[in-house]
Amino acid sequence: MSEQPRPEFLATVTPLSGLDFATLQAIVGDFELRTFDAEEAVGRFVPGQDEGLYVIDHGAVRLEDEQGQVLEQRGEGELFGHAICLDSDYPPYRVVADEVTRSWYLAPGPLQKLIAAHPEVAHFFSAGPGDRLRSLHQSSPANIAGLGLRTPVTAGPQTSIVECARRMAEHRISCLPLVDDDRLVGIVTDRDLRNRVLAGEVDPESPVERVMTPDPTRISNASTINDALVEMMRLGIHHLPVCDESGRLAGVISAGDLLRQQSPHPLQLVRAIQRAGSDEEVAQVACRGPGVLASLAASGSQATEIGRVAGMLTDASTRRLLALAQADLGPPPMDWAWLAFGSQARMEQGLVTDQDNGLLLAEEPDADGREYFRQMAERVCRGLDAGGYVFCPGGVMAMGEWRMSRAAWQSTFKGWIQQPEPKSVMQSSIFFDLRVVDGDPALGAGLQETVLRQARDREIFRRFLAAESMSHTPPIGLFRRFVQESDGRQSQGLNLKKRGVIPIVDLARVRALEGAIQVVQTEARLKASAEAGNINARDADDLIHAFRFIANLRLHHQVRQFERGERPDHLVNPDELSGLHRRYLRSAFGIVRAAQKALAQRYVL
Repeated sequence: MSEQPRPEFLATVTPLSGLDFATLQAIVGDFELRTFDAEEAVGRFVPGQDEGLYVIDHGAVRLEDEQGQVLEQRGEGELFGHAICLDSDYPPYRVVADEVTRSWYLAPGPLQKLIAAHPEVAHFFSAGPGDRLRSLHQSSPANIAGLGLRTPVTAGPQTSIVECARRMAEHRISCLPLVDDDRLVGIVTDRDLRNRVLAGEVDPESPVERVMTPDPTRISNASTINDALVEMMRLGIHHLPVCDESGRLAGVISAGDLLRQQSPHPLQLVRAIQRAGSDEEVAQVACRGPGVLASLAASGSQATEIGRVAGMLTDASTRRLLALAQADLGPPPMDWAWLAFGSQARMEQGLVTDQDNGLLLAEEPDADGREYFRQMAERVCRGLDAGGYVFCPGGVMAMGEWRMSRAAWQSTFKGWIQQPEPKSVMQSSIFFDLRVVDGDPALGAGLQETVLRQARDREIFRRFLAAESMSHTPPIGLFRRFVQESDGRQSQGLNLKKRGVIPIVDLARVRALEGAIQVVQTEARLKASAEAGNINARDADDLIHAFRFIANLRLHHQVRQFERGERPDHLVNPDELSGLHRRYLRSAFGIVRAAQKALAQRYVL
């Protein structure tokens, strides 16, 4: 009897892993063992010509184009022989054994029979990389409609303050939405009654519109609980009106509603940060952030949601440190804006991160003003470092050189854009991911508008930026503990940030600058770029799904490290990835390489 593969081995191979064990036992006899020596040519494979399928049992092979350029490397548990999408195309390819390689060959007849009998196998071979990632099952976060909100108690804007207070007491509620013709026009809370009525000595018989918060922020009942959480953290509020698809009030979600959903909860952490009485207390509370984020991930939250919550926690720590500094230093001598750059600006931080920030001043300060803002910046940066947001290795911090007047910031950006050169472009890229955390929003908005307009109108700068983005490329193969590089080298471990996340962030940044698009979050940039016609909509969606998959893989790696008591990092051992994750990761890397190829063609790189 000829040698056959073990069903247990086939169960680790995508897409055969989706078949039941009885089916795997039934098909093992269809496979034929084929062995190749190192550097032996296995064959040339042309899409459309049914030449069967090879499953690598041990060893490794390389896929080459017609000119002998290495396209990919494949190892144990991976396939070749079928049509393979390489850089958004399905070219002919040659296969050469990198070392002595054992493989299991499935002839065309049994392969077609298997494909016809099992739609999931057929989908694997017919789907492109983006389709594979889109088909991934990811847990959907619970939406607000699932909370079972009570029918809201309401009043009108002309209702007296005392009547509103009576209704709130009767129904034991701490806020009252105010509607006019079924439309939300305001909200009043028990805090408003204390601070604006009692402390403000307003006549209780006055219309409530005198003390209400007009046109309050509201959220759709189709939004997720995490959307509500982030919005409440961003605004520092405890009640959020919920409206249905027609815009009518459907209820009110409170901080208590969210706190009952998860524990520990980031809202509790934000409240503790906001109440902290010293820099040391802020740091102590902030250090609990990774544990809260890990808990959210364990409960099913995706990397996109974790990034938004992480950004809000960083923002809250920054704002509290700024408030404490001003309480000690006195009122600032001029308007200012605290800027976040990089992943904090994009709200894409992981469990751990360094700090990238700057301070924008309305004008050039005098000596006293310079000393004031130096002390402010140093306190905040040191406080963030103590709270786990370590100093930026590249020195991008307000306590260093990145504390300037509006004119100086504009001059710095103008220098990068008007006279680009590789080193300055490399150093400047994260500054185009800019968001105001505290201070005067108009200062930051004005700077961003000027910078985006200059970058849009200066193609030579974007060409340099596109060239710089090509320095971060995905690997061509994952082989045991090593990553196979395009130049033949092998590096130990896979840095999911540098090799997966950053290439997509860079691509989205360049595409956004082409249209002076103001949003900075990577997914939002890709969507806006597609709407502006700067990138094909399908390609943008492929990149979004690749970004989500890689970011989620990194997140779960960091959570496992955190749970083991290790400091989370971005370096994954490829040998620890399942066959399914390797397959999907290869699809994601292929999408990135195709997008980089398109960008290179766009800028003639």
